[in-house]
Amino acid sequence: MKRKHLRNLLLSALILLGIPSSASAELPRANRNAGYYDEVIVSVMPGTLPAALLEKSRALGPSERYYAVPFDASGSFEALKKQLFEYPQVYRVEPNIWLKRIRTMSFNDPLYASQWYHTTLESEVLFELTHGTSDVRVAVIDSAIELSHPDLAGALVAPLDVYQGDEDPSPEPGDFCIDDPEALCDDHGTAVTGVIAARANNDIGIVGFCARCTVIPIRLIGEYIAPLSADIEAFEHAIAQDAWVINNSWGYAEAIPVSNTLKEVIDRANSEPRNGKGAVVVFAAGNDNREIEEFELSALSNILSVSATDQFGNPTPYTNTGASIDLSAPSATVSTSINGDYTSSFGGTSAAAPVVSGIAALVLSLKPELTSQEVRDLLTQTAFKDGRVQFDAQGHHKTFGFGFIDPGAIREALETETSQSNGCQSQTGATLLPLLALLGSLTLLNRRRSPSES
Repeated sequence: MKRKHLRNLLLSALILLGIPSSASAELPRANRNAGYYDEVIVSVMPGTLPAALLEKSRALGPSERYYAVPFDASGSFEALKKQLFEYPQVYRVEPNIWLKRIRTMSFNDPLYASQWYHTTLESEVLFELTHGTSDVRVAVIDSAIELSHPDLAGALVAPLDVYQGDEDPSPEPGDFCIDDPEALCDDHGTAVTGVIAARANNDIGIVGFCARCTVIPIRLIGEYIAPLSADIEAFEHAIAQDAWVINNSWGYAEAIPVSNTLKEVIDRANSEPRNGKGAVVVFAAGNDNREIEEFELSALSNILSVSATDQFGNPTPYTNTGASIDLSAPSATVSTSINGDYTSSFGGTSAAAPVVSGIAALVLSLKPELTSQEVRDLLTQTAFKDGRVQFDAQGHHKTFGFGFIDPGAIREALETETSQSNGCQSQTGATLLPLLALLGSLTLLNRRRSPSES
């Protein structure tokens, strides 16, 4: 059979089945679902067909053995296949389906396989795009942070200790120890920092969510009570150091109204860094197994309040709940610890908040033009809603917030730029109740800060 006759036969088959002479380009690449196809792949014996099987077909390489032929989804694949097989040189026809692929990430960090929370989240979906950039600065306001930890080498800048009033936030002997006053026991801040920014592919330890990001370590928490001014100083430092994300895995020991001054400085953190784009402020929801009051710190409308889930996506028995919860995230139990070591028992909402902070930092590494509000909206609007529970009319659940943080959906949204084209209108603000006014003017809170850890 002559090539001209082959072309006419195939073209007739396409016309008969209502198939266009060119592949449909109406559906954007990023919106195609797995299994979708608008072409078929035709395999032919080598050397028997011209490079152009049809005017609008695509040769899939120089061998001239494989071609992509347009297919109209309203037609019959089997009918087209039968028509194409009338030509003896055609030996295979199959749909050119769209497939979701994942890259097998190669990390030489020996504890990476133990970081179950990366597996639960499928973090590699974002790791395929970036491990972050050093331009992205994450302030960690917490207890002491071990500046000399080898898995944090090169990550830490501008350290500050507002608890002791110096520039060294390192752990102090005896703090949070039960028996030994000379031991180093304060590992909370170091563990939080590791979840966010432990270096990748350095042959040690773990992999942080934003392994190339920069961390501003700020010690706020010690064994004893401290003045409200320390909180303000901590946020002031984060703002002055141009933090892009500010993680807070801490809260107050009692449910008290948030100070107006602290609220103001958090407002400034949302609007001043990054030349007015603001920092994404993340707070752990707390581990008291209670409902957060509308006047509390972690109920502020311009932060992300994070509850904790376990390895199976179940809420942890201790996590706080309420209308102010924005997101749920896995409690990242494996992280960096003191004395250059690692822990497998980190937990609580303290370990869930840095998961969100690390992912927010990755988002800003990819899209630095986003405002803090747009990042918050992106994370809440793409969150996965667990079908085992009922979300309200606004898409909110008192324990899961707007859902489980979802790197895959975040990536899809970033690739289609829906967060920008839709204006990133906030879901969170509509569901939060007004904050109660602070009773009186407080300059000193007689309370003890406690890490939000079980």
